[in-house]
Amino acid sequence: MCAVYSSDDVAAYEEVDDSQSGPFSKIISEQGDKSEMQSIILLAHQEHEAQTHQQVMTAMKQREEKEFSKLRDINPLPQSFVQNRDAFDEDVRFLLSQIASEEDRSGEDEDYSF
Repeated sequence: MCAVYSSDDVAAYEEVDDSQSGPFSKIISEQGDKSEMQSIILLAHQEHEAQTHQQVMTAMKQREEKEFSKLRDINPLPQSFVQNRDAFDEDVRFLLSQIASEEDRSGEDEDYSF
């Protein structure tokens, strides 16, 4: 008479025997862990860059507003010269943004090689 084994019996034996997983399974598991760790590090790095970018943009906007208010305080134009205060404010903001974009372009042109 032959003994009949089910797939559950074989799987249980392999778990106890550790014959299927063996050393190759540990290597594959370690490679998977390294890959997962690198993807987590990459994601954290991207999140940090996004946060830094947001902080820089906020600081630039605050600086622009500060310069705008300083310009308005230093050189207030008489009301006779300014027909529409909102239009004047928009023109000044536009000029400040042009200056900021020129500064950005000149900053990109600099060579940082050491």
